[in-house]
Amino acid sequence: MQYRVLYFSITLLTLLFAAACGCPPDEEIGQIGLSETARNFLPYDGTETLLFADEAGNTIRFTAPRGEEEGTDQVCIRTICTEARFNSPSSCEYFKADNQRYVFVSEDQERLIDLLVYTLLYQRDTENFYDALQVSYASGPPSFVADWLIETRFSGTIDVADTPLDNLMSFEEEITLRGKPYTEVLRFRQNELGIYLQAGKGVIALEEGDQLWLLQE
Repeated sequence: MQYRVLYFSITLLTLLFAAACGCPPDEEIGQIGLSETARNFLPYDGTETLLFADEAGNTIRFTAPRGEEEGTDQVCIRTICTEARFNSPSSCEYFKADNQRYVFVSEDQERLIDLLVYTLLYQRDTENFYDALQVSYASGPPSFVADWLIETRFSGTIDVADTPLDNLMSFEEEITLRGKPYTEVLRFRQNELGIYLQAGKGVIALEEGDQLWLLQE
């Protein structure tokens, strides 16, 4: 009986102590900017107008109301504390990582192209970073989000299946769009929508159903 009372007392004190003690704040241990390849992957500065035309000569014009958006993410490297409560918050050591974003909106406010270049961590408790592209396209209710791994920042190989990059774009060495040849094109299609990009050139075409809109240069 005394053993049970002692065990209960110790357990209660432990729980009270854990509840009273919170984790310290997250700790910044470094900074990482985008690689040169990632920073130059998109050619925009946020002031340009993107004009696309279909085969009949109809056009869609996009601008970026917020211009070029430079931001930072908190990329956690390792957990340093977890509070002793169910679903409790934790704190971590992290790198402050740069990101770059452009949100292009059509004149009729019906379409949106959201392009984000950012840095992710491949494995916890390492500094194995990689840069990625996230592409979102919406035309009315239909929309999609697609991904592409731009560049690894560490030696060794990376298995994309072990990353959060789910909807990977396909890479086309050569492709013809409305009779015009293109090389090294990223492509993604979902929900009757499609988008085509080239590194260093940005978005070159949009698809809606069987309608193709080409970038006018």
